[in-house]
Amino acid sequence: MMKGLAPMLAAALFGGGFAAPAIAQDEMDAQSQRVIGGAIDALIGNRYATTDREAIRRCAVAAVNKAERMHRGEFRTQPVAYPGYRGHIRVSEVTDVQRRFQLIRVRGLMDTPRHGWGRGRRGSELSFRCDYTYKGKIAVLQVQRNPYWKR
Repeated sequence: MMKGLAPMLAAALFGGGFAAPAIAQDEMDAQSQRVIGGAIDALIGNRYATTDREAIRRCAVAAVNKAERMHRGEFRTQPVAYPGYRGHIRVSEVTDVQRRFQLIRVRGLMDTPRHGWGRGRRGSELSFRCDYTYKGKIAVLQVQRNPYWKR
């Protein structure tokens, strides 16, 4: 019995059989992506080229998703980030967009309702950096506390 169970368990663990449901639970639904994408479009306007805007949109959605997962248990209020989106974290600014060799680097700031919605370098609680490849994939995504944030 044990000889038959061990290979099946190893195949399930290494084959991703048990990991798939956890990944699916962390994905944002299409409605949330549309809402956040629309808010980002309103935030950046027409300042960037089409490929840059797509990179900004994808990076912002991924950064909000990661930040929501990282800080899931910290909120005690109703989710109010964007109308139509049940979340606590929103992008407050896109601070930098750089075209680099084979990727676009997007940096920005995010905020939570914990201490009131802030803007700017000192008003936003979180920051993100995202490297988006020209193949349409996010290569690197970092979300961290904004070192310049002041309550």
